[in-house]
Amino acid sequence: MSSLLTSAPDINHRRQLAFILDIDGCLSREGVPIPGSKEALHKLQSNGIPYVVCTNGGGQLETTRAERLSKTFEMNISPEQVILSHTPLRSEVVPRMKDQRVLIVGENCAEVARAYGLHKAEGVREYGQRHPSLFPRRREEDAIPTDDSDDPVRAILVFEDAEDLGEQLQICLDVLLTNGNPSGPRVLVDDIDAKQEVEVWFTNPDLVYSGLAVHPRLTQGSYRICLEKLYECATSTTSTSYYSSKLKEQSSSSSSSSSTTTTTTTTNKGRTLNATTVGKPTHLTGKTALDKLLAQCSSSNITSEQDLEIWTVGDNPYSDVALAHTIGCNSCLVRTGIWDDGKDALECLTKEGIVPTRVEDSFASFLKGFPLEGE
Repeated sequence: MSSLLTSAPDINHRRQLAFILDIDGCLSREGVPIPGSKEALHKLQSNGIPYVVCTNGGGQLETTRAERLSKTFEMNISPEQVILSHTPLRSEVVPRMKDQRVLIVGENCAEVARAYGLHKAEGVREYGQRHPSLFPRRREEDAIPTDDSDDPVRAILVFEDAEDLGEQLQICLDVLLTNGNPSGPRVLVDDIDAKQEVEVWFTNPDLVYSGLAVHPRLTQGSYRICLEKLYECATSTTSTSYYSSKLKEQSSSSSSSSSTTTTTTTTNKGRTLNATTVGKPTHLTGKTALDKLLAQCSSSNITSEQDLEIWTVGDNPYSDVALAHTIGCNSCLVRTGIWDDGKDALECLTKEGIVPTRVEDSFASFLKGFPLEGE
C-alpha cells in the first residue's frame, strides 16, 4: 500500500537523480536484506544513478562496511559511497587532533580512530588500564596508575555504542571534570569559574534504531542523555552527590565573604555539557553526503547539488526525513523499519515540521515510480 503526500515522482530530465539511502530499516535489518532492496540497488547501479548509503551506525572503517555491504547485496559498493556516523570526523577533528590524546568510546573503535590518523587515540578500556583506580573491577591488581598532567585528553569522541555503559560514563565524567587529567583535581567541580577544555563529539543523535527485536533498541542518543545529566548533577550545588560537596562549600564561603549582613547562598544548577553532534540529520553529515554524490557525477554540467534531484530514503523521520530538510532535498519515509504510521502519525510530524515528501511501503516500491531501465 502506497501513501502519497504529493503526486508521483516528477522526473526532471534536466537534473540527475541521486539518492541518500539509510541502511538499517531501509535496505536491511542487522545485515539481512529487506525484500526487494537488493534488486533496487542493482537497478540504481545499472542505470548509473549516483547514490550513497548513509547510516548512523559506525564502529568500523568505511572500507570494511563497504566490503560487508557488497557481499550482502552481491554488488560492488565503494568505500566512497559509504557514510558512517563518524565519517565527518575525518575532516572536522582529525586535522586538528592528529597528535593530541583523544579518548574513544566504542568497542574496538580506537583502531578505527588511529586508522583515521588520530595517532594518540585510546579506547576507554585502554585508557582505564593506565588509570586502574577509575573503574577498578575491570583492572589488573598490579596495574600502575599514570599521571597525564603533561599530556591530557583533549577530546572525547563517541564513535559507537559503549561496550560497557557504566565504565564509559564513569571514565568520561572523570576526564571531563578534571579537564583531561583524572589524576589531578576536579577543576570543573572545585572552581565555578573554570571552563570545559575537553571537546566532546557524538556521532549519532538517534535515541533508538530498528533491529531484529520486536521493539526498537537504544543507541547513542540515549547515552548522550545519560552523560549530560551526570555532568549537570556532578557540577550542581543542588545535588546531594559527593561530587558537588566542594561547590556547596565554595558558594557558601563566597556568599559569606561578600557580605557581613547577608547569609544567602548562591545556587549553581550545574553545567551544560558543551558537545558537538554529527550523524543524520546534522549539517556536517549532510555536507559529506552531498560532496560524495557530486564526486560520482561525471557530467561537466553538474557542478553543485542544485543540479541534482536528490532523495533521502529511510525509516526514521527524525534522521532521514530531517536530513532532507537540513540539506533542502526530497525525502521518502519507508515502512520497513521503526516508522509506525498509525493514526495521527503524519499529523504529529506535520506539527514538528518534518513531513516527508512521500511515504512508501519500501525502497523497492518507491523506486518503481521512476522510469528506469531494468523494470
